[in-house]
Amino acid sequence: MFESINLQKELQQERTKTEVLEEVYLLLDQEAQSEERIKERLKEESSRASFIQLDLEDCSSVFTLKQIRNVCINYRLRFLDTRYFKSVFPYEAIQKIKAFEKKYNTQLSQFKIIAPATAFDLQNINKDPMLFAVLGKDRFLLIHQWGKDLSWTKRITAWPVKNFRNYFLTLWLVAFLFSFTMPSSVMMEIMPLRELTLRCWLTVHTFIFLMGVTLWLGLSYDKTFSNLNWDSKYYNY
Repeated sequence: MFESINLQKELQQERTKTEVLEEVYLLLDQEAQSEERIKERLKEESSRASFIQLDLEDCSSVFTLKQIRNVCINYRLRFLDTRYFKSVFPYEAIQKIKAFEKKYNTQLSQFKIIAPATAFDLQNINKDPMLFAVLGKDRFLLIHQWGKDLSWTKRITAWPVKNFRNYFLTLWLVAFLFSFTMPSSVMMEIMPLRELTLRCWLTVHTFIFLMGVTLWLGLSYDKTFSNLNWDSKYYNY
């Protein structure tokens, strides 16, 4: 504390501290620039897949297009390029991309995401995302998943609009339940015929009514079946 001050030594110490701080700032700046470049790639259009020989550990996160398609159709989700995603990508997703690229000494250029249609900025032809990197040959690497799990009710609400067959069967089921759960006393007041004949007649006409109403609503609100729009970038197809 009471030693004489050597200015040259003080300058050298100051230079050492400055150089360390500059290295830290440079490293932080490089990391920030790297993250910004990843965000730019997530919003850019690219058709170049990344062909990478993955470790056994990472292979468990690889899914085929057929597997993804089936999940999207079952739960009425979309599988689109990340450039259509209108929300902010979480920090954890950016960090996982950086870690993956550093591990394999590569750069991912094409990304896709699974999410409800409301999570995308969809175009006009006239909400729990999963981020994927495109590996080519209809293979996709799951990078990150965020948000909450889908409610179990999604299995029920998405089933009728999965495809035309499910829609057709659902209408018949609703018509059947409506006709055959109606009390017999009510049925006899409507028409004094044989009860079974009346219930069958009511089932057919209820089905026709439901078919007309649901088709009109579907056309009015630009809705279609999940097996047709799971990878569509248009909100009305």
